Amino acid sequence: MNRLIRAAVAAAAALATVICTSPSAASDPWAPKPRACNTNAAGAQLHTTEAVRLRADRGTRSRVLAVLPKNTDFYAECWGVAADDAWWAYGEVMSGPRRQHQGWVAGTYVAQGCRH
Repeated sequence: MNRLIRAAVAAAAALATVICTSPSAASDPWAPKPRACNTNAAGAQLHTTEAVRLRADRGTRSRVLAVLPKNTDFYAECWGVAADDAWWAYGEVMSGPRRQHQGWVAGTYVAQGCRH
């Protein structure tokens, strides 16, 4: 499972580097990542494929910080897997009204590339 996630992240990161921009200068690149993150993988530019909840931690029981509309750009800094083997991306919202907010989104509701 981890090899599959790493391969998907590497492919998305390579494509996203050419197509999209990274987080804003306001983001602190040295800020500590959540403990549940796989920091071995490169960041990746994603977008939401439908409305998705931005959460404080991995898992559907975690506190909802915001709801991101479909086609919201999201820069994933790292990845984590929940107890049910679902993968989650942690990063920063790059477009829309929640721009620059950080949190977790379910991997089921994101795809590679940016929309804006």
